Amino acid sequence: MTAFPEALRSDVSVVADLMGGSNATDRGLQVVVRGESLNIPYRIYDDPDETLFACLNETQAIVYACLLTRHHDGHVRQRQIERLVASSEPWVAPFVMQLCGEYVIEILDAVEAHLSSMDQHTYGAFFRENSLFFQRTRDRMISYWDCYYRWLYKREPDYVGFRLFDRFREWSAAE
Repeated sequence: MTAFPEALRSDVSVVADLMGGSNATDRGLQVVVRGESLNIPYRIYDDPDETLFACLNETQAIVYACLLTRHHDGHVRQRQIERLVASSEPWVAPFVMQLCGEYVIEILDAVEAHLSSMDQHTYGAFFRENSLFFQRTRDRMISYWDCYYRWLYKREPDYVGFRLFDRFREWSAAE
């Protein structure tokens, strides 16, 4: 699976075996994590089995939670936030970041509620290394705000997505 660094191959294999064949969309999201190219699945359509967390080691559990952030069900994606935000592993950042460009406002609220748990240096480095991904994700957030939430949150500072990306931009500038 190309969504994770090569160094995690054995842990990723364990998770992949437990999931069976992953039913992911063909189109992935290209990112770079510490110089290594990764391809994050856009959506996964497998049936999640969150009881698997009990039989995984810490790294495997984080890998599985990352994959579940790409699940087609927004509730499944949202439940992974608490499992991931405290991780300082650089390969977690693209999965959390991708959630911030989606239309489910409850997910954005959950990420904002956990900002203090997130490693600013890890995320800042990821944002600097993936400026195009950062911009596209922000643009997607703005598009969803315009389509679904603009009538409710007329001023940018009132909408959680703008607040998140303002904070992320600060982290990116704070080498």
